[in-house]
Amino acid sequence: MKINEAAVFKWVVIVGVAAAVIVAVTLLTRPLVGSLLGLAIVIAGGVYAYRWARERWR
Repeated sequence: MKINEAAVFKWVVIVGVAAAVIVAVTLLTRPLVGSLLGLAIVIAGGVYAYRWARERWR
């Protein structure tokens, strides 16, 4: 499997932005809100990865 550097960079930026948003929301509000936002982002990422994997293997 070839690794595309542009795709890897895109994922690094996405993960970095998501982490920054979670940290900012957690610092501005209660930790529970940040945890729930983190959970929502992880679930959305899992759904996206699942769809990508199903499409990739077809």
